Amino acid sequence: MKEVTQAVEAGDLKNLAQELADVVYVVYGTALTYGIDLDAVLAEVHRSNMTKEGSQNGKAGKGPNYEPPDLARVLGLDG
Repeated sequence: MKEVTQAVEAGDLKNLAQELADVVYVVYGTALTYGIDLDAVLAEVHRSNMTKEGSQNGKAGKGPNYEPPDLARVLGLDG
């Protein structure tokens, strides 16, 4: 992550893209090692995030319709 920070601080978009790709590569490799379908996990987190409500300051908040991600189901750990 140090490299990502350095690229941001330098305003080097090309290097930032490379460093972000490296982070994603490592994350997907780790997920594969542990048998995690990261695409399914991300889809569930996205679904959950879309149930959040906007606020006056532009940040999403957990309103009455918020549904937390059901990662146990996605990972097949729910029974």
